[in-house]
Amino acid sequence: MADTSDLEARLRTQVQKYAAQGVRRPRILLDLTLAGHPPDVLQRIFPDIPAAFAAQPDVTPSVIGPPAPQRIKPSAPLNAAASRTAPPPPVSQWLPRPLPGEEGQPPEPVSFQFVPLIQCSYPHTDPGPLQAFVRRNGWLEVRLGTTRPDCGLPYGIPARLLTIYLTTQAIRTQSPEIFLGESINDFLRRLDVAISRGPRGSLRSYTDQLLRLIFSHISIDEKVVESSGRTGLALRQALFVKEARLWWDDDQCVDTGTIVLSDDIFQSILARSAPLSTGAIKALRKSPMDLDVYMWLVHRLYRLSKPSPVTWQQLSEQFGHGYRNPRQFRQHFLASLKKVLSIYEQAQVRPMGETGLLLLPSRPHLQRPSN
Repeated sequence: MADTSDLEARLRTQVQKYAAQGVRRPRILLDLTLAGHPPDVLQRIFPDIPAAFAAQPDVTPSVIGPPAPQRIKPSAPLNAAASRTAPPPPVSQWLPRPLPGEEGQPPEPVSFQFVPLIQCSYPHTDPGPLQAFVRRNGWLEVRLGTTRPDCGLPYGIPARLLTIYLTTQAIRTQSPEIFLGESINDFLRRLDVAISRGPRGSLRSYTDQLLRLIFSHISIDEKVVESSGRTGLALRQALFVKEARLWWDDDQCVDTGTIVLSDDIFQSILARSAPLSTGAIKALRKSPMDLDVYMWLVHRLYRLSKPSPVTWQQLSEQFGHGYRNPRQFRQHFLASLKKVLSIYEQAQVRPMGETGLLLLPSRPHLQRPSN
């Protein structure tokens, strides 16, 4: 009983802090529910909100998983939802396949990443004074820019984990408004990041990358084809974040806050996000290349129905951040691929020497939802 009382007192303090930021009570309750707090404690704190609201929500994004390539009319919205008549299975039905040696254990929860940032990812290392960063993947081009040149572009592992976190929260809550937690320590715990202080500590690093992400904007250019064969360009440009309210601690790191994704990005996330194994992300989080290769492989193999060759030139345009020597890039890519295949063992990938890789139809890393 004492533990429950202590938890209730702490949560009431947290509710007061959120309310002081102008957050509505139903939205606070949803965030605390998703954090896994006991429903009976939440019902005592929110007696004015129906008890049924406190039940774990079974939320459903408009489209789950990467969309299959298709021919569309240039006049159609780039991220038009294709499932308005029959909603897809709930997020809770996605189950990542267990990691090697963990068979029989409860599965890790599922995370999500915005598909264009899988196809064309962030810089691996600090791009310095660059105000724009461009990656190409076949018919797709993603350009990342900043509204604050003095702040810089997001990069590295923190940028990727922050985007995965924001994407996952947006899908699970079905809301563009995302809480960073009771404090920066709470936020980093949600990301499963070791907490450290100092100029190179995680608190400073994630504060810096969060600000870079808040001030970034994204342009997605994609070639489209009409049923008649006529080609065109589908273009979407948007700020990543529409609104943010951040609070600082004594070291001028983010202590807590709220982020509101821009309307275009939020709708795009609901329409084009890929499910990923949270356990795999944790296992591969030491290297940006490892994370990129994992997310790309899960996305590409998800609906692959026939062998698909990928050249080293194509891979270099997508992943080759800062590698001047093609052979050096190839060595780094193959080293990351080896790590990824030790986790995603069902993936069928064959090297083709100096040419590239051959992707073969494979068992998905996450089980398909059952209808």
